[in-house]
Amino acid sequence: MMLQKIKQRNFFGFSTAGRDQWKLNGLTLNFSGKLKKYEQDFRNDYFERSLSPFRFAILLAICFFDVFAFLDAWLLPELKYMFWIIRFGIITPLLLSVLVYSYTPAFKKYMQPLLSVIMYLTGLAIIVMIIFAARVAQHYTYYAGLILIFIFGYTFIKARFIYASVAGWSIVASYEVAAIWMSDTPLQILVNNNYFFISANVVGMFISYFMEHSARRDYYMRKLLEKEQDKVKAANNALEKRVQERTRQLTTANRDLKKEIEIRKHHQQEKAKLEQHLLQLQKMETIGTLAGGIAHDFNNILTPILGYTEMALEELSEESVLRYDIEQINSAAIRGKDLVQQILTFSRQVDFDKKPLKLDTVVHEVMKLLRASFPSSIEIRQDLDKATGTVLADATQMHQIIMNLCTNAYHAMMKGGGVLEVKLDKLELDGKQVIGSVRLSKGAYVRLMISDTGHGMDQRTMERIFEPFFTKKEVGSGSGLGLSVVHGIVSNYNGAIEVESEPEKGSRFMIYLPQHSEEEISGVTATPRKIKKGNGSILFVDDEEEITFMGKRMLESLGYTVEIRTDGLTALEEFKNDPNKYDLLVTDQAMPKMPGTELIGKIKQIRPDLKTIIITGYYDSVPRSDIERFQIEDIISKPIILSEFSELIRKVLSNKHMKKAS
Repeated sequence: MMLQKIKQRNFFGFSTAGRDQWKLNGLTLNFSGKLKKYEQDFRNDYFERSLSPFRFAILLAICFFDVFAFLDAWLLPELKYMFWIIRFGIITPLLLSVLVYSYTPAFKKYMQPLLSVIMYLTGLAIIVMIIFAARVAQHYTYYAGLILIFIFGYTFIKARFIYASVAGWSIVASYEVAAIWMSDTPLQILVNNNYFFISANVVGMFISYFMEHSARRDYYMRKLLEKEQDKVKAANNALEKRVQERTRQLTTANRDLKKEIEIRKHHQQEKAKLEQHLLQLQKMETIGTLAGGIAHDFNNILTPILGYTEMALEELSEESVLRYDIEQINSAAIRGKDLVQQILTFSRQVDFDKKPLKLDTVVHEVMKLLRASFPSSIEIRQDLDKATGTVLADATQMHQIIMNLCTNAYHAMMKGGGVLEVKLDKLELDGKQVIGSVRLSKGAYVRLMISDTGHGMDQRTMERIFEPFFTKKEVGSGSGLGLSVVHGIVSNYNGAIEVESEPEKGSRFMIYLPQHSEEEISGVTATPRKIKKGNGSILFVDDEEEITFMGKRMLESLGYTVEIRTDGLTALEEFKNDPNKYDLLVTDQAMPKMPGTELIGKIKQIRPDLKTIIITGYYDSVPRSDIERFQIEDIISKPIILSEFSELIRKVLSNKHMKKAS
């Protein structure tokens, strides 16, 4: 209905519809009545639609205004320089400035007043030329320039009716003042010019009026069309909701059925995965138990080697030819002890003690071990900054990390060879970096980089490499636990691990650990510490006969009186014969007939004040509850190093003497 009303027009093209539907101010053409709410929106719309035509019109006006400069030189050569100053020095820069200003946000607010001003100033410039042409050369043809000003002002530059009309009549008024009072214009010329000026101005007003009226009508038609479109859209939405309501139950049923199928499928997959993980855990538990047993036996082998070499070193002078050979044997046995610690780490049968540690030393030791096992097709490069300071870590765990990453690099280059590069440096982080999904705190960090030129990894593989049991190796070649353990150790040290890799380009693992300010605590060295001697009676018990003989010799060389037994039962009988004979009981924990803790418990029932030391392959084999219940003074792990053993015995017996004295 509204669209039909708006189409009813009178002779002049105005709508004859009801005032409530189409009402404009007769002079300013502003929307009025109920349509007043559209006025600001129309102005914004008019600005957006007029901006490009306005810029083109300004450029066209500059061209027309400047191209007539040749007429100045032809018709009025005596005034050409003055007229050129007006054209090129005043009006052209003015128009260009407005053109440039149109690219700023503020132009929108001042566009219409500016159009009125430049229309008037350009007309005023033509009036100045008309007056001077009449004064100097009695030339009266320049009035035609104002006709072009009216054409541009009322049509091309998109000035609204009210602004264009004000500028147009201001130009006519200015001409009348200049022609009558500032020059001696003949009456015929004055009447002729006024006829053309007023006629052109009136025609321009009608054109501008109808142009703006049409623009407002088109705008209002678009608004009505948008309303009708909204109604259609609302009807479509209502229909769509009805369709959705009709199909909702079916969709819900299908979704529930699909969800049930997915849940059942997921449960089946999880069940299969858990069964696979259970088998893998059982396998790893078996391997761990086997590794722990091997480590225990190996400790028993290393104990006499370390004991006898240390006793031999005590007997040999510094100038002895054999001393160097014995020291090398002792050093090899200590490396064997470290190897046992790594095996126990794998089988989870050892606790860790974090100490300040220099990583360059650890890396050097590991690479020395690996170099012999790597084929010649793999080149090993090291770039270790020795000024990185220390990190707070466990040496065994750092061995495990480096060994694991280097072994993975070896597997990646096993077929085609390549370069294994190990780099160590330090850097400062500002607390904003996120490394491996971990935001590290501000401070100094030691960075260990291990890179290879192997087959690399794709993005999907990189996202899963730290998952337990995930491995790309062949069945039986890997457990899938290595990198997950590495990740866990690094996280425990408040560090982070980052991976970079591309298929066929190799991989790089970067480990960031907080730098520690202290110097490295003395580690295991090949040179034994000073052996401390003493006196007293010791009962030494171990199921390995070789260890009991070695223990007897070691302790007797220190000045102690020693009785040895190879099982707990005979040791208990020996002690019962003369309980006050002994100052100290040293017993192995893992013995077949009677464990060491049980032997200590029975002996403590006879003599509670007896000092005891228990020997074990790994600390976790001695329950903490038994240590507290039987008041076991100390524990020493195999293989026994004479210097450590002598110091421990002195400490335990000294505590006994202090209590007696008190």
